Amino acid sequence: MKKYLKYKFDVALEKNFLNLVFFLFILAALGIILLAAIFYFLYLIGAISAEGFFAKYLWQTFAYFIDVGTIAADDYDQNSSLTIFYKIVITIFGIIVFSTLIGIISQALSNRIEELREGKGAVGAQDHIVIFNYTKKTIPLLSEFFLANEDKKKTIVILSEYKPSEILAKIESVIDIPKNINLVCRKGFGWQKKMPNFLNLKDASQVIFLKPDISEEYESNEDCDAEVGKSLTSILSSDEWVTTGGKVVAEFSSKQKKQLYSIYNLERIKKTIHFSSIESYPSIIESEDLRGRVIAQSVNTPDIVEIYDEVFGFTGSEIYFMRLDEDLNQFEDKLKKLEGKNLFEINQVLDRVILLGLYNSVETGKSHNFEDIFEPMKIEIEANKKEPVNFKNYKGLIFIAEDKKQILSEFSNLKIGEVHDVKDISPNFKAFDYPLNLAILANDVEETRVLKIAEFISSSSIYNNLETITIFSNQNLSEKINQTNDEELKKTNDKLRSKVKVDYQVFDFDLFYKNSTYPFENLKHHFKAYNSFVCLFSDDTDLDDNINNVKDNKIINNFVIFSNLDFNNHEFNKRPHNFISEIGAFKSKDILERYKTEIYSPFYGSDIIDINTLTSKFIAQASIDKKNVALFDIFLNGNLFFKTYSLFDEKLSTSFCELEKYFAKKNETLVGIINYKFKDVQKYLQSSNPMPRRKISEILINPDQRQKLNLDKGDRVITLCNKKYN
Repeated sequence: MKKYLKYKFDVALEKNFLNLVFFLFILAALGIILLAAIFYFLYLIGAISAEGFFAKYLWQTFAYFIDVGTIAADDYDQNSSLTIFYKIVITIFGIIVFSTLIGIISQALSNRIEELREGKGAVGAQDHIVIFNYTKKTIPLLSEFFLANEDKKKTIVILSEYKPSEILAKIESVIDIPKNINLVCRKGFGWQKKMPNFLNLKDASQVIFLKPDISEEYESNEDCDAEVGKSLTSILSSDEWVTTGGKVVAEFSSKQKKQLYSIYNLERIKKTIHFSSIESYPSIIESEDLRGRVIAQSVNTPDIVEIYDEVFGFTGSEIYFMRLDEDLNQFEDKLKKLEGKNLFEINQVLDRVILLGLYNSVETGKSHNFEDIFEPMKIEIEANKKEPVNFKNYKGLIFIAEDKKQILSEFSNLKIGEVHDVKDISPNFKAFDYPLNLAILANDVEETRVLKIAEFISSSSIYNNLETITIFSNQNLSEKINQTNDEELKKTNDKLRSKVKVDYQVFDFDLFYKNSTYPFENLKHHFKAYNSFVCLFSDDTDLDDNINNVKDNKIINNFVIFSNLDFNNHEFNKRPHNFISEIGAFKSKDILERYKTEIYSPFYGSDIIDINTLTSKFIAQASIDKKNVALFDIFLNGNLFFKTYSLFDEKLSTSFCELEKYFAKKNETLVGIINYKFKDVQKYLQSSNPMPRRKISEILINPDQRQKLNLDKGDRVITLCNKKYN
């Protein structure tokens, strides 16, 4: 029995630090009281001569107990031998017990601090954001959340396999953490059973699973997707999922991987979910598909990346969904007065917001088909609607505005009867629907990804006449495709060739980089047949590459080389040229942007696509409102698309609402303008050249409708088009 009790006592002390502290505290207290009582008893029986009450002896005992120096300060001659012996006993007892207690507490605090540094402390925050995995997208994503929460306190938790101190150091070396943001890093994996409770997911406002970067641990996209899939499955298996619901956003590489985990989790969702709306389901961002479609749209619409940065970021104006029965229900009377008008007529009475369209969301209750699970929330969007509006047929409105407060303020001050007189104008705007001959520069890029991007481009040619695609690589892709056993690769190649003329050429850029004497005339001759260039980035990078990416050197070299080619020779002056380039690190993008600023880009469009930052913007918006996922899907599949027109008049002084009326006749909604600065302005104005050396001066989305605009030749306007009406 004695042995058993001793074992249970030891186990209790071993497993629980508080048990140990409590035991030592009780032992010390009982010891002090017992010794004080003995001291007092000795006084009562006359064994010691000191006088006083029990409280006095209690205090004296406590003093000897906690401080070894107390006994040394006593006068030996004024104490009996028994008193001295008694005080020595108390002091020794204090040394053993009290010092042990202090040591244990100090060690425990030290261990706790170390545990927190190692990321082992549970998260007790509420309304917080949880990000799984530290990747190249983490820092851009944090930047977006910093902007979105700049006026309120917010806790952001990052869970990764790395030490929290390392992650914090990496983040702080790149961006400043605002004082209102509490950034917490923890170590672990999303698939660990304890994580939902450990991270307090049930009280989180947003839960985001980032796809890990390809690395030594994750050698392919399949490995990366498997990590996300395991973590997502673990969350869906937890009790916390029931209350977390639609706050979950996960990133997979492709639609195929998304469907794999959709099938696996289908029955689990049906059993556990009790939500009535598909809006409550997790959202999935397909980053590789997004990547390819953004590149494709850059070919169609130069500067589209800059436009997406403005529209889908948290600076300036962005897109907002406003429900008629919730967000705008207080303006029912005003909405009734607007019924019967079309979108342009409604925008005529709006000054600081733009009504893009109307939407319906599909609510299917608890019985969902497979295709609904993890698919973008099904919404029907009527953008640029020409017909009179009946708000009863729709769930809500879609605006471009600085924030929701601006929309509410606009409706609060709305005066229906005050329709501004907007005059008709006939400016000389042109969209370049020229024959497009595309060169894809794909050194060291996996052939599957190259072909998928080429296929996206061929499928997304909205208003350009795509004639040829030539893929340049340092390996013989044509031979590899013909010899491959990869049926998916062959299928993509066949699909691509059915849409457009495709050619594969071997061109070793590495040899060109090493040979500084390579004649530019030879290079111009080699690429003279093309008026659009897409430079792709290889994915095999390290974790730190979002700060200093060596792989980007080739991309930077390509941009410098092609921007210094004499485009006025040979056939180059016949059509404007585009140069679209992926970039792996946002620091590299800064370098190229500065280069563009210094030299003025000779291209009609020179998009530098930092796909990690752009994907982060999409993920951030998706985590705030799931309807944004559906909107991205509509945009990236070309049902809705942005279009730009260049001004060929030397000068144009007008207002935004006058331009709005002009483009409304084309069934397009004006959303903004792009102002440029030009090199050799006078020379350019005297020519018919549509391709000046220039840089973007300003992108203005959703300006004041009555604001006067002064546009120069070459400036552009941005419109939103709907495939249905265009």
